[in-house]
Amino acid sequence: MTHSLHRRGDIESLKKDFLILACTAKGFNEDTFAPLGSEFVRICARHKPVNGGDMKTGNLLYVGPEEIAQKVSKTTILEFTFDNRENVLSCIKELKERDLGISVVITGLIDEVNSIVEDAGLPRVHTREFSLGTLGRTKLLPEWEVLEFTTMCGHAMVASEYVKKAMVDTRKGNISPREAAVQMGKCCSCGNFNVNRAVELLEKNAPLWTSEYPVY
Repeated sequence: MTHSLHRRGDIESLKKDFLILACTAKGFNEDTFAPLGSEFVRICARHKPVNGGDMKTGNLLYVGPEEIAQKVSKTTILEFTFDNRENVLSCIKELKERDLGISVVITGLIDEVNSIVEDAGLPRVHTREFSLGTLGRTKLLPEWEVLEFTTMCGHAMVASEYVKKAMVDTRKGNISPREAAVQMGKCCSCGNFNVNRAVELLEKNAPLWTSEYPVY
């Protein structure tokens, strides 16, 4: 899955940003995936994700993990977001032990993911995908500091102008960084949006914004 692949940020920030994903393999396990996917949800939920969900049911910011687990279908895509390596590692270890028989994808910095896979006692990674960045008329893109937020939702459900408004409201003290991050995260129904990372980015960037435009 490539929609979680293009997250922007510096290395230290992205070291706090991981996703674990599972979905059906079309033509192979649609008819058996639902109960396996439900167990996948319950396992991931035990390891302190900061967000997660299913685009059809919603994310953990407004839906409980058990409701997500109970509504898994053969077309479900399940995604859980973590903000530290240790929780990802413990989750992968449990998934390895349970051996559900479904493919699992980890998104993160390549060195961090390689280290997690090795420490979990797994064989070599089956497939790797890399982001090559954005090509074309890149001047039309919003500011890098805005892209750090919007690229945490691979389906572009967190609008750049909404990020700017959240930045302004945080700067003015109308809303806390946590409240602003949760509001943005609710727009990303899959659960890809890393709320804890968004809080850190707001705390770093909001003081640099005026009521009209960022001061970088």
